[in-house]
Amino acid sequence: MKSISKRLLITGFSAAAMLAMSLSATAENAKVRLAFLFADSMLPALYAQEKGYFKEAGINLEVTAVQGGPAAVAAVASGEADIGYSAFVPPINARIGGVPLKLFLTLSHEAEPNFKYTFITATKKSGITDLKGVKGKTISFNANGGLCELMWRDHLAANGMKIEDVNVVILPFPEQEKALEQGSIDAVCTINPFHASMASNAAIGTVDVATGMLADLKTPVISDGVYATEEWLSKNGGTAAKFAQVMDKARKELLADRAALEAASVKFFELTPEAAKSMVLPIFKPEMNVAAADVQKVLDAMIKTGMQQGPLNGADFVADVKY
Repeated sequence: MKSISKRLLITGFSAAAMLAMSLSATAENAKVRLAFLFADSMLPALYAQEKGYFKEAGINLEVTAVQGGPAAVAAVASGEADIGYSAFVPPINARIGGVPLKLFLTLSHEAEPNFKYTFITATKKSGITDLKGVKGKTISFNANGGLCELMWRDHLAANGMKIEDVNVVILPFPEQEKALEQGSIDAVCTINPFHASMASNAAIGTVDVATGMLADLKTPVISDGVYATEEWLSKNGGTAAKFAQVMDKARKELLADRAALEAASVKFFELTPEAAKSMVLPIFKPEMNVAAADVQKVLDAMIKTGMQQGPLNGADFVADVKY
């Protein structure tokens, strides 16, 4: 069984990087450097790049995959990237810490009952059959201060536990499958395409004991998207809008063509054709604009679980990009 390879992060996602390098910068093409967490929401961007949609829109897109949301934030904050993609928790943390980032596109929401794209997954041999069974076990998430830490904290709290009731190991998403297989960890917070690969790995025998970034998803909650510094957005509003238009086009095409979605999952995510059959794009709403009220729900969850102190105002974190 082929799993998601660690090589994808070490090389900065070689296939997409080679595509980006093939696009020569021209006077009419705006160069945009994207640092991204390797995740399902980025599939339309990689698909659009191969199709030449960014170039047609006047964007010379250069992509670099990183190991987690904090790394994407660091790349944008340092000027190594113009825009970043990850879950929204890391850029929110960064802005609270003084980094002038703004969220300008949301790529996914989670909601009851069937729009849940984040998973707490255990191994069969761990003996864990529900969330209460993780107490005292060794669990993993991909980065401190990220969405998966929030998910663990929130779901543990909903089951009468705290993060101190488990043993935490920080592992990037590509390393988690092997660790589960070896038995060095018992359960992980994961996302697609990694979850799809784990689920098709008979050596693990996965058991999903929780789904959704928050235990209560009766109202939709934004989970990830694209962000930039206030300065970049003030100077490049038109380019940000064009980027959004390309993403909108690619998302619609993949949603309408299951075969294209599975083929792109095999090509860009290195999934087996079998694993690709379970891939879905985490799209609850077609609109990608970020609303202050949506961000507020994330902020409130972060405060409730002890990741941040309040009060915090969602409007402070949002840039309005019309596309």
